[in-house]
Amino acid sequence: MRIIEVDNKVIIDDFEFYGQIEQEKFCFKCKSNLVYYDDFDTYFCPKCNSWIELKCSDPQCKYCPNRPVKPLSFK
Repeated sequence: MRIIEVDNKVIIDDFEFYGQIEQEKFCFKCKSNLVYYDDFDTYFCPKCNSWIELKCSDPQCKYCPNRPVKPLSFK
């Protein structure tokens, strides 16, 4: 898996989105750097392909209702 950050975008293999690789936040399972995903206003671990935070319960939230089950849904 290739993970790079260029011009406020993160590119994981061929999947590109707005966000950043966090240099001081790590996955509690695998210890990889977390990635912030702008579209969903939350962090995820690209190696585990899992969100770090649960969806909120606010029905008016503009982020959580559209969040896929897995961050890297192309996998």
